[in-house]
Amino acid sequence: MDEILNWLAEIKDAQKRDKEFRDKGKKILKIYEGENTPFNVLYSNTETLLPALFSQPPKPVISRRFKDDDPIGKVVSEAGQRMLEYLVDTDIDEYDNFTDSLTDVALDGLLPGRGNLSIKYESDDDVSWETVCPDAKDWSRVYYGYAKKWSKVPWIAYEEHLDEGEAKRLFKAKSKELNFTEGEDEEKTESNENKGKRKTALVYQIWDKKSRSVKYVSPQYVDGYLREDEDPLGLSGFFNCPKPLQFVKKPSNLVPTALYTLYENQAEELNRIQGRINKIVEAIKARGIYDGTLGDDLENLFKEADNALVPTDKTSSLVDGGLDKAIWFAPVEKLIIVLQELYKARQSCKSVIYEITGISDIVRGQSVASETLGAQKIKESWGTMRLKRLQKEVQRYALDMMKIMLEISATKFSEETWKKATMLPNPLTEEKEQAQAQIKMMQTEYQQKLPMLQQQAMIQAQQTGKQPQVPPFNPDPKLMKIVSMPSWGEILEILKDDFHRSYRLDIETNSTLDVEATEDKQMIGEFMNALGQVMAGFSNDQSIPFAAKKSIILAVTKRFRFGREVEDELKTMQEPKPQIPPELQKKMKEQQQQIQKAQQKIKAEQEQLEKEKQKLEFDKQQQDFKKQMDELSLKHKEELAKQKSEIGKSKIIADIEKVMEKRETKMQSLIDKAVSRIELQNKKAS
Repeated sequence: MDEILNWLAEIKDAQKRDKEFRDKGKKILKIYEGENTPFNVLYSNTETLLPALFSQPPKPVISRRFKDDDPIGKVVSEAGQRMLEYLVDTDIDEYDNFTDSLTDVALDGLLPGRGNLSIKYESDDDVSWETVCPDAKDWSRVYYGYAKKWSKVPWIAYEEHLDEGEAKRLFKAKSKELNFTEGEDEEKTESNENKGKRKTALVYQIWDKKSRSVKYVSPQYVDGYLREDEDPLGLSGFFNCPKPLQFVKKPSNLVPTALYTLYENQAEELNRIQGRINKIVEAIKARGIYDGTLGDDLENLFKEADNALVPTDKTSSLVDGGLDKAIWFAPVEKLIIVLQELYKARQSCKSVIYEITGISDIVRGQSVASETLGAQKIKESWGTMRLKRLQKEVQRYALDMMKIMLEISATKFSEETWKKATMLPNPLTEEKEQAQAQIKMMQTEYQQKLPMLQQQAMIQAQQTGKQPQVPPFNPDPKLMKIVSMPSWGEILEILKDDFHRSYRLDIETNSTLDVEATEDKQMIGEFMNALGQVMAGFSNDQSIPFAAKKSIILAVTKRFRFGREVEDELKTMQEPKPQIPPELQKKMKEQQQQIQKAQQKIKAEQEQLEKEKQKLEFDKQQQDFKKQMDELSLKHKEELAKQKSEIGKSKIIADIEKVMEKRETKMQSLIDKAVSRIELQNKKAS
């Protein structure tokens, strides 16, 4: 209970710190909406500044930070850029549009003085669909813990007014402890007519950085938290929003100051001057008195059209001086003089306001015919320079939003969602693992068949006389392609790692400003002139190395706004091959033909040498075979002689001799057949 009361006290202190800012912001909004404002310079300035600060949605630009050879870094950067391009332009009606939300934030920054936009993650029950989108917050219902710097802010609280259905979905049974009433708490003292009958309860959603948790508390339930979620988004900065958009920098604290307060006195003076002008213009009328005796005649005269004459019987009243003497108009000359001076004072007051805000007449699209082109360019240069800091602040906020959206996508989205949203061909982790397993199984089967393949290759080589060739391992190309690409698991591993992502990737946006067509054309013309001069200088001086020429062209390109778009293409430039004279080309062609003929001759000689080598090897094999057979025959004869000497009987010797003769005959037959087979093979080989 004490903890809940402490949180409610913290929020109360934050409301007191920002009370002046909120009261002033509501007053400024009423002025902007035209409530009792004779000369609405606030509306004029805001409508001039808003398109100058934000006129088109930014596009993410993600690249490798060091532009080195990092294949997986290239894939990661492309995946991140595609995902952000999708999230910035989803066009889902039930969620806040990114461009509209950023426009509202810029408008809040220009009027009350602080714009805030949170980011949320949404998915359906089975997580088959998920997205990251802006979550618009009312500028007056966001509270910050006390700090002098954004990095030190301890907590952020969002004031929510939930109906019974929303409360039940979020808090389950604890929603019964809340009291739902018509209207909203800060509106209890106002009339609730025409505001609907929706009943809500006040709940604060607190993002506590210290505990990295989101807590829900309500003044109606102090016994504990309605709900507490541990780090729901897992962001490196924890908060679900970027640093607030503020155009007036204050080093002492984070309480915003509206731009209008910088020229509020002059704006009020301008309203007073305009009020007086309105009254004097109302007072300057053609009014006067006339001679009563001419009443009917004057009435008839002023009713007539052009070139009309009206008769009268009162000539005696008109003889002395005519109508000039009969009508006396009220004097307005002094009022006209005062009106002219008020116009001058109004213009002077406007000039002071424009000087304070930095909005020159060129920025407002106005000019004086007598001004020279040089004077207009000076105004344009200094006017845009004053706006650059504000423009960079809007660009910074858009970039911070995109970084948060990308980080949430990396930590929350599934691999399937990334693949669908980016349309990249990279495989899922499971698909890559299956492909690797199939390749490994195919490789195992190949190893098992390898001895048989080698034996078949040897037999085929003996038949053809060529070197044995074993078919190599050749897996399915589709599987090899899947294995060669980084899987979505590997890609998301880099995107999820805060430090790795920061070291490896550079996340930027292109300009949030809509470049004027004339400025764009002028820039293209200047770039083409500059590039033409550089290229002309290169053609006249061939002593400059190609690497130096390439560096100079890149340096010139980077000086222009669209240089980044063509920078990567220019980096791929290769040094052109030198032009060869036709005579030299003809000579080189003849030499090439001679080389080809020599290569063919060498190849034929190599084939002949190979045949001779095979023949010598065959002869050597034949000689070795005959030698072996002679040795075998000699061995048989020695055995026969030994048997003759041992037995000594003629009959037995005769029988043995017959046996030996038969054996010699059989062996000779085998020798003859073998010799015939070898000769036949030799003929086939030759």
